[in-house]
Formats: sequence, structure tokens, C-alpha cells
Amino acid sequence: ERVIDREVEALAAAAREALRNAAVHAGSPIFVFAQASPDGAEVFIRDEGPGFELGKVPTERRGVRDSIIGRMKRHGGTAVVTSAPGEGTEVELQLPRRAAGSETT
Repeated sequence: ERVIDREVEALAAAAREALRNAAVHAGSPIFVFAQASPDGAEVFIRDEGPGFELGKVPTERRGVRDSIIGRMKRHGGTAVVTSAPGEGTEVELQLPRRAAGSETT
């Protein structure tokens, strides 16, 4: 059980961006798995599309860097994007449960 706070909203927004990217670029089925546990919450988004190299994405295209990776980092979570040309893409979002009484800004 977890309150829908800013961190959980950020997790949902990052997942939404990953899903949008997959819907636009993958051209294949998209697989989503989400779970919450006493340790936190995780969302995995995977597609079997054409894949890409994150390092070759032009810096002005900021969706993955800012809306997924940056957003998760700003809210105490992590985002790992695993992709390669011809191999599809997987986005792993993790948000640890905050310690009781801790505050984030």
C-alpha cells in the first residue's frame, strides 16, 4: 500500500512517456509489467521494435533523457533503458519506498 504522492506520480508519468515512445516507434506489441511491494514500485515496458542507441539520439530530442531518466532521478528513482538496433527496447523504472518520516522536495 502506498499513497499516490509526487514520486508515484513521477513513476506513472515516466511510464506513460515510455509507453508513448513505444507506441510511436516500435510498430510491435508492447509488454508492460508493474508491481508494488514493501520495498517500492517497479514498471517494465518492453517492445520488439527496431531499437536504437541512446547515445546517438540527438540532444534536442529530450523525451528519454528528461521525461523518463531525468524525471525518475529527480524523484529518487531510477530508469534504465536497454536497447540496441534490431533488438527492441526495454525500460525499467524503479521507485524505492521512502523511509518512514522522510520528506522529499
